[in-house]
Amino acid sequence: MSMIYQELFEVGPETQQMSVGVRAFHHPQLTSLAEHHIHFMGVSEARGQFHIERMGAPFHILLIGVEGQGDIIDGERRLTLGPNQLAVLPAYGHRGFQRRSEHWRFAWFLLDDAPYWNKLAGPDASVVSVQYAHNLFYALHTLCFEARIKQQSQAGSALQLVMTLLQRMLNGAVQSMALPDRLQQLFSGIFYAPAQSWRVDVLAQQYGVSAAHFQRLCLKYLGATPQQLIIQQRMQRAHQLLSSGNHSVSDVAIMVGYEEIASFSRRFRSHFGLPPGEISRAQHRKCADTHPSVTPN
Repeated sequence: MSMIYQELFEVGPETQQMSVGVRAFHHPQLTSLAEHHIHFMGVSEARGQFHIERMGAPFHILLIGVEGQGDIIDGERRLTLGPNQLAVLPAYGHRGFQRRSEHWRFAWFLLDDAPYWNKLAGPDASVVSVQYAHNLFYALHTLCFEARIKQQSQAGSALQLVMTLLQRMLNGAVQSMALPDRLQQLFSGIFYAPAQSWRVDVLAQQYGVSAAHFQRLCLKYLGATPQQLIIQQRMQRAHQLLSSGNHSVSDVAIMVGYEEIASFSRRFRSHFGLPPGEISRAQHRKCADTHPSVTPN
């Protein structure tokens, strides 16, 4: 998974946080998080300066409010997250959050954009009411402490409890956020065949409604127009292809249905906040660092 994205991270010294992650540079590190496709997670007591935004981040973010309030940033939209509420910020796009009240206590998860978490994918951030937010917060707080212990750690048991509580919370929340399966499946096909000539009127016909009604359904249940959803699927596929390091920008433009590289580059930059060439160059640098050339003596 490519981890190239833009980030604004402004967290002052007044904020107290505890966390645990899967990577070697996380302190503490818990490699078993990989089994659940969790990149990073923790709890925060936000005070003073606290403002985080990301563009094009390839992971889903969950925030569970316990005390106080925060603002959820979703492009131009702003949502309020209060106690006993869950915010889902899907991967990619322009997402973020900042402190709203004087003190904001919440738990958070950074989850890999993997099939394991497909139910969190979508075009927009959302906030729903949940139960037992305190239970999950304190279970995660305990896990962060246990992960620091080198001997006789109960991190494994604490992780199992956290996952049980999280899944219980998500099962209830996803029902509130459920989208019509047929509508989602219709657009997911674009990801796997982005070069096809996808027309809104044809998609509406396949769904069995008029183009005007199809547009209303997409806005109501998916939060975007059909044309915007087509573009989103193409851009996500383009990002995946560029991150593989196996294709040039011009090749990817054609593969996702663009005849002009300039048009593709403008759209990609508008969607992710950085040019497609930067993804490609970063991937080549990564490959070069992993497999350096050897010069004979």
